[in-house]
Amino acid sequence: MCKDRIFKIWISVCVFLWVMSNTLSFSTTSSRELTIVYSGNTLGELKPCGCAKEEDQGGFERRSTYLKQVFKDSRNTLLVDTGDNFKEASTQGKIKARYIMQAMSQFNYDAVILGDKDLLYGESFLNNHMPFPWLLSNAELVKMSPPKTRIKTLENGLTIAILALIDPDLYYGTKHSGGNITDPKETAKKLIKQLTTSKHIDLVVLLTHMKREKAISMLQLNGVDVVINGHIKKDSDIIDMTHIKRNGKIFVQPGPRGQKMGELSIRIDNKGGKSFEQRMIRLDSNIKPDSKMIKWYKDYNKEVEDLFFISLKSRKTERGKKKVYASEQACVTCHPSEHKTWIMSRHSHAYETLNRVNKAFDPECLSCHVTGWGENGGFISEVDTPKLKNVQCEVCHSPRLDHIKNLGRNLEVDAKKACNNCHVKNHSPNFNFLEYWEKIKH
Repeated sequence: MCKDRIFKIWISVCVFLWVMSNTLSFSTTSSRELTIVYSGNTLGELKPCGCAKEEDQGGFERRSTYLKQVFKDSRNTLLVDTGDNFKEASTQGKIKARYIMQAMSQFNYDAVILGDKDLLYGESFLNNHMPFPWLLSNAELVKMSPPKTRIKTLENGLTIAILALIDPDLYYGTKHSGGNITDPKETAKKLIKQLTTSKHIDLVVLLTHMKREKAISMLQLNGVDVVINGHIKKDSDIIDMTHIKRNGKIFVQPGPRGQKMGELSIRIDNKGGKSFEQRMIRLDSNIKPDSKMIKWYKDYNKEVEDLFFISLKSRKTERGKKKVYASEQACVTCHPSEHKTWIMSRHSHAYETLNRVNKAFDPECLSCHVTGWGENGGFISEVDTPKLKNVQCEVCHSPRLDHIKNLGRNLEVDAKKACNNCHVKNHSPNFNFLEYWEKIKH
């Protein structure tokens, strides 16, 4: 009886120790895990235009929903961006830049490297807006002073050091405006030594803004664990998002136009060894837009609409004086069969598609949905130039009012070149001239 009791107690103790052992093991493992979420190369795309389903990815409304879920699932997350969030120097582009910084500030990014395109509007523009987590390790600017490093300690106790290194060859304006850019590798060596000497660091993350091969070479640096690179020339560029693992380190980079978010899951063992799992998350229609960001985008649209009407008077006086477009109503008189082909095409109601999505005031959309936008004598507004709505004959054949007066003038045109002005990858990814031409051949 006594032996049975002792045996039962012994079994109970063993079970207890086994459970505790596994619990502690699980706790130790889970406490040494983190996720790095990364974005970049947004190039001013606040929201996908919706012209093509294949390209219906990205946008800040979906990004917000995705990030809320990420932070709900785990607090041990680092959120970073590789820069080039702005696109071109224009009045509308500047409005976009302001809204992008506003959105990213709300998302609580931990670090954003200053891309070369992010300096389009100058340092003063970046300084005059809300606090923003810019990070720049190997450059000194004239009118702003981003920190060189950032340290973040997660809830599970892991400490991460973040550096941001740029390629001097991409920042021509900075060097000529009095700024100074040092060698990225030498700067990284120095800063990593300072950080690891003064404090225990579990993970060193390099944000880089360079050409791909140059950024990959950063994996050679001692102490570096993760390299996240960004750089894009134009929004139609194809980016290699294939990750590279070398010697217990990893290199990753985001795709174009903010269409996808990168997720890098990292596990650190008790000896400091790292294992990585990487994936790209498509921000497609399966991710519902955040209601708060829907309001944000409506505010942006309102500013663009106001800009449209503010510039209306100048457009009337500067571009409306000289009449050079005949319009499709004149073309049909002599070219009825060609006009019938046009009527049956989507070109004939291109303007209505803008009305349906409340974009009939957006210059970036109007350029490919009306005739002569931005050109002398071209489309000004639905009220002022109603005969130039839609993609008419003169979009390809150029203004032809003089053709009515001189019928002998040649109407030949390089159709493929004309089509390529609007049928670009971002808006028409499946464009094939021979296939499309069959639909409008005349």
